[in-house]
Formats: sequence, C-alpha cells, structure tokens
Amino acid sequence: MRQLLRVFLIEDSIEIRAAIQDTLKSVPGIAVIGYADNAPSAIHALQTLEIDALVVDLNLREGSGLQVLSYLHRQENPKSIFRLVLTNHTTPAFKRACEGLGVDHFFDKSLDFDRAVEVLKVRASAF
Repeated sequence: MRQLLRVFLIEDSIEIRAAIQDTLKSVPGIAVIGYADNAPSAIHALQTLEIDALVVDLNLREGSGLQVLSYLHRQENPKSIFRLVLTNHTTPAFKRACEGLGVDHFFDKSLDFDRAVEVLKVRASAF
C-alpha cells in the first residue's frame, strides 16, 4: 500500500483553511494531518509531528509564515519537508525571501489556488 503524503496547513483564515482541507480531502494520496494559525503552534507541530508537506500562509494570527520557514530552514535536514507557500503577500521581496528559505513553490492565494492543489497532487502521486 502506498504511503499518504502528510500535509500540514499553516493558515489563519478559518474559511480559507476549510477550503484547502475540503479540496485536499478529495485528492488521492493526501492526508491533512493538522493545522496551525500562528507561528509558535506551527513550529511546535514541526517538532512533534511527522510532516511530509507544508502549505504556508505568510500572514498569521501571531508571528508569520516566514518565521516558520526560517525555523525549518535552520534544521538539520530542511529539504525533507516539501514547502508550498500560498499567500496574498506576493511581492518580489516576499518571493525572494521564501526562495532563500528553501520554499519549493510560491503561489498567489487569490489567483493560483488550483495550481497549488495540482502541485500537491503531483507530489502525492510521486510520493
């Protein structure tokens, strides 16, 4: 039996988080294993859960997605977790900062939601 891609969401909007969860529930090979709406909770999850992929918003209730990505980047094997940013903060400066922290994909939440889901589908099928 094929292993599921364990996805953890870092998103503070209840509505957007629910939309992502509902969409990913229908994708074969993906299991959404939890979520955090703030940076401290997200970092705690990274320390305690087995996560294969993150979907990260940059603007959080407390702290930022950049703090979470920075924490992950400093870890011993930072590339072991696939990182996808899905945000409304899509200026070139934010994109460069995310790329510098090893983000695999950077998407505009308003325009690229379907593309982000497609990338996760492909990742799950190759997992």
